[in-house]
Amino acid sequence: MTDLYKKYKADHFQETSKLNPLSFILRKAELGEMLKRTEWVWLDKHQLNDTKVIIKSQENYRNSILREIHNELIELNQNQFLLSLYSRAIPPINSERALVLYKLHTQEELSDTELRFVNENYHKYIDFINRKQKYKITEEIPFDKNFETILSKLEDEIPLCADDIECLCKCNAYSFLYSLKNQFAHLKKKYKALGQKESEEYSLLLFRILQQLDEKKLPNQEETQYLRKNEFNETLVQAQQIDFSLLKKKYRATQIQENNIAHHLYKVLKKLDAGLSLHESDINFLKNRKLNETVKFAYHKERDALIRKIARGHDLKPNDIAWCEEHDFEEIIFRWLENAFELGNYKIAKEPRLVAILKKMKADNRLNDDEVVVLQCRNLLQPSSKIFTTHHKLEAQFCEKQFQRTKNHWDLVNASAHWRKADDPRKALKQTDSVVVKQAKPGKVKAALFTTRGGALRDINKLKEAEKCALEAIKQYPDSHNPYTLMGALCYQTRRYEEGHRWFEEAIKRGAKPYNHDAEIKRILRKKYDPELIKYLLKKDPDRFYWVKDFSRKWHNKKGRK
Repeated sequence: MTDLYKKYKADHFQETSKLNPLSFILRKAELGEMLKRTEWVWLDKHQLNDTKVIIKSQENYRNSILREIHNELIELNQNQFLLSLYSRAIPPINSERALVLYKLHTQEELSDTELRFVNENYHKYIDFINRKQKYKITEEIPFDKNFETILSKLEDEIPLCADDIECLCKCNAYSFLYSLKNQFAHLKKKYKALGQKESEEYSLLLFRILQQLDEKKLPNQEETQYLRKNEFNETLVQAQQIDFSLLKKKYRATQIQENNIAHHLYKVLKKLDAGLSLHESDINFLKNRKLNETVKFAYHKERDALIRKIARGHDLKPNDIAWCEEHDFEEIIFRWLENAFELGNYKIAKEPRLVAILKKMKADNRLNDDEVVVLQCRNLLQPSSKIFTTHHKLEAQFCEKQFQRTKNHWDLVNASAHWRKADDPRKALKQTDSVVVKQAKPGKVKAALFTTRGGALRDINKLKEAEKCALEAIKQYPDSHNPYTLMGALCYQTRRYEEGHRWFEEAIKRGAKPYNHDAEIKRILRKKYDPELIKYLLKKDPDRFYWVKDFSRKWHNKKGRK
């Protein structure tokens, strides 16, 4: 206790009782406890001014340390490895977390109990730092995926790729060169980049260039200038040989095995790659060596113009087709036909017979029976498809010409039927106008003209006029089932279901098949969903018309998706 009296300059109190107030105050100050107002008053009363100065100085010193630590903890509390679930409130100075913050800053290992404060990346970071030290990496490199990969490759003795070396260049991480000396030496020997003493900066640059070459990547203009300036002439030659090899692959000239950059082919391919037009002598050079695929690249402007023409929906002209055939651009013709006939994913390149048929149709030439069978076998004559409508347009035009030659009204009946299948009912009506019908002889042919005209009127939704035509056809020739079928369909379409059913029954009596009846119902339901018609049919004969449930189910599914 005597030492405390001396320390706080209160020697004259040494002779007093041990259990005096000053003894308590001094020991409290020594423990770092803040004095209360009454304790300061007691010191004033006993004129212990020097003691007060010393205690006040100690309190100020401790407060400055506390402020200093508090500010440090604010800064350290932003560490990226702290678990986000912990509050970012500044930890008390006597908490376990305060020490963890300092440990994180100095990249120290944490105890098992302290690990609960950090996320799993801290383990990876410590491993990252340890590996840096192991390989004597002195530069500040980012703790990211790229450098983690690079250090792992060093660990596993895997050569770095050009992108890895690019990362080193960006960070000026020259200390990696020591660990990579074997890989670098191998590349310098392979690409004959020996004999020059480079600075660390240019060593990394050369390392990256050589690794790029090893990956068949060519140096850019700046890198080429570096090689030329430092007289790495044999390296430049090898770079050009790689360039030659890549150009042969790109322009499909790999039949030429030679890689000598003095070869005329290299000059020709460089012209192509620069987008320059080839002279006729260059084209003949390629043709003489049977580099036909390479020749096609010389016509890229003409090729691209035709492809754009097709993309805009235009047809190829005969001279375009001739040019494609002359220069072996059959694929352009294929694309044109696929687009023109809306074939979607159906590819025709390996079907020469089909190509010939489609070209024939585009030239407005009618198909023969064998060619129609080819389309049917490939399922390409689906109703309303472009091939289907084009085929029937050609058939309609043929029938019209036949009528002009023979004056046989059956040709007009057929022409009208084909125009309807070609989705052009107005042209069908043109073939069966009143003048034409009057010219036809009464009976079967006249009934057929009225029936097909009625069908065309139905196509454009003129149902009353269609019905008049159907009734007139029945009047002209009551024994044909076709006008009865038309009447049945018209009645169903106008919701006169019982009447329509009777007409269909009359059609069946005259030779119509039940599937004709079904086909007309399906056509009505595809055009417009009619729940009353479905209800009527299922009530009429649920076994006979079970299939209408599919229409109901599809309609409800579609409505549900909306």
